[in-house]
Amino acid sequence: MDWRERREYEEMVERFRRLVGSLPYWTVREHDGRAELLDVDGSEVLVRLNSQWNPNLAAFFTAFDRYRLLKLVALLEVVPEGRAHRAATELLRALTRADEDAEASPPTT
Repeated sequence: MDWRERREYEEMVERFRRLVGSLPYWTVREHDGRAELLDVDGSEVLVRLNSQWNPNLAAFFTAFDRYRLLKLVALLEVVPEGRAHRAATELLRALTRADEDAEASPPTT
C-alpha cells in the first residue's frame, strides 16, 4: 500500500469516527409492546420502533451500540495490510457512500 492509499484509508476511518462520535450513548427497552432506543440515562426517547422488525432491530441496536461502534473504529485503525485490510477498505467505502447519500438527501419531517 502506498502513502496515498494509506492516507485515504486513515481519512475514511476518521470520518467514521466522527460519525460514531456524534451519536449519543443509548439503551434499548420495550415499552407498550414496542422497542425504544433511549439515551443512556433513560430521560429521552431517541427512536421508537414500530414494525414487524422490532425484535431484529432491537437486537441490532443492542449489539451495535455507540460503545461497540467505537471499538469497531479502534479495530479499523489497526487492521494490517492484506486481505483483512482490503475488506476493511471496502467496508469504509460503503459507509462513506451511505454517509454521503444521507448528507445529500436529509430526512424530511
